[in-house]
Amino acid sequence: MNRSKWLMLCVAMLVLLSACGGGANEGKGSTNEPTTSPEASSGKEVRITVSTNVIGEQAKVLEQITDNFMKDNPLIKVDFSAPGKEYENTMKVKMASNDMPDVFATHGWAKARYGEFLLDLSGESWASNVNAAIKPLVSDETGKLYVLPMDQDKAGPVFNVAVLEKYGVEVPATYEEFLAACETIKAKSDGEVVPIHMGGADSWPIGQYFDFFATPLLISSSSQSYGDQLLDGSFDWTSFETLPQMFKDLQTKGFLNKDVLTAKYSDSAKAFAEGKAAFGIYSPSFIEEAQKINPELKAGLMPIPSVVEGDTPTFAGGEKTTWGIWKDSKNIEAAKKYVEYFAKPENVALVAKSNQLPPGLDGAEMDAGQLTEYYEQYKDIRVLPFFDREYIPNGMWDVMCKNGQDLLADGIDAKGYTANMKQEYERLRAAN
Repeated sequence: MNRSKWLMLCVAMLVLLSACGGGANEGKGSTNEPTTSPEASSGKEVRITVSTNVIGEQAKVLEQITDNFMKDNPLIKVDFSAPGKEYENTMKVKMASNDMPDVFATHGWAKARYGEFLLDLSGESWASNVNAAIKPLVSDETGKLYVLPMDQDKAGPVFNVAVLEKYGVEVPATYEEFLAACETIKAKSDGEVVPIHMGGADSWPIGQYFDFFATPLLISSSSQSYGDQLLDGSFDWTSFETLPQMFKDLQTKGFLNKDVLTAKYSDSAKAFAEGKAAFGIYSPSFIEEAQKINPELKAGLMPIPSVVEGDTPTFAGGEKTTWGIWKDSKNIEAAKKYVEYFAKPENVALVAKSNQLPPGLDGAEMDAGQLTEYYEQYKDIRVLPFFDREYIPNGMWDVMCKNGQDLLADGIDAKGYTANMKQEYERLRAAN
C-alpha cells in the first residue's frame, strides 16, 4: 500500500472513531439530565388509577368530575374505582405490598394510616386555600399537606326541628340539658315520640355515640383532658367507665327506642322522617336519608353537648372526601393534574354539596341545603378529631360497637365494657 492510500485510510478511521465517540458521550450525558414524564411527552397517553371509599350519589359526583377531567385532558386516562365496603381491606393489602393507586381517598386516616405513602402537596397552587378549620387535620408540624380536602366533616347530633318546637325544647348545649330535653319529649308526647332513635342492629350507630361523647368526657375540657395519656399508653381506664354508664342510662330512662337492638339505620331514618324521633346520633348525611322518605322534613344540626362542667360544645370533625397522591407513583404529574382539577372552586363546591358539608377550600361556595344556616351559626365552634381516629389504635371501632350491643343486651355492664376496651387497647398498641 503506497503512502497516500495509507494516509487516506488513517483519516477515514479517525473520522469514524470520532463519530462513535461523540455518540457515546452524548448518551452518557443524557442520563444526567432530568427525565421527561410520560404525560409531558407530546402525543403520548398516560393512564392513572384512582380509588375512593365513597359510594352512592357522592361517588357519582366524583365520577362525573373525572369524566370531565378526561375530556379536558385527552392524553390522561383514569381508571376510576369505588369498591364500597371492600375499600379499606383492599387498601390494607395494597399498603402491605407497597402497590397503591396513583390517587386515593384516605377516609379520615391521611396522617395516621396513610401518611408514609402520601406525596407532600403543600407546594400545589391550591394548597394556600385549604380552610383553617380542616388544615391541622390534614397537615403536620413540618408543613406537609397530605391530601386535598374537598369538604370538611363537622358532625354532631341531628334533630327534628318540628318535634323540638312542638314540645318547647331548646337545642341543648350541655349533656344535662340533653337529658332534660329527652325527658320533656318523652313525657309530653306520652311516649309517642322517642327522644333518640338508634339502629343498634347495624352496630355502628352505637359506636357513633361513643365516638361523639368520648371527646367531651375525656378530651375537650381543659380541666379533664386525657389526650396525652391515651396517646402514650398511660391512660387510667377507670376514667372511661362513665361513658358506657351514660349510654346504658339512656336505655334505662326510656330515651332510646325499645327495639334498639333489632332496629336498623333505615328504621331510624323512617322514624325521624315521620316525626316519631327527636334526635339522631348520626352524621349530617342522615338527614338526607330521612328526606328521601319525607322531602318536607326540616332538620337541624347541633354541636355535641359538653359533658364536663365549664366546658363548651364541640363538633367531631376531620377529613371526609379527599384525594391524596401515592409518593411512589410513576405518573405523579398526571396525578397532580387530576387532583388540581378537583381543587377548582366549582368542583369543590359540587363535592361538598353532595355531602351537605362545608367546602374544604376557601373560595368555594357552600350549599349544604338546610344545614347551611347551622354551619354558619356554629362556624366558631371548636372542631376536634373523631375520638377513634386520634386516640385509640386502629381496630377498636368494632370493639366499641359490639360491646355497646352487649351492654344494651345486659351481657356486660359499664365495668365490663371498660375492661374489654382496655384489653383491646393494650393488645392493639403492642401489635402496632
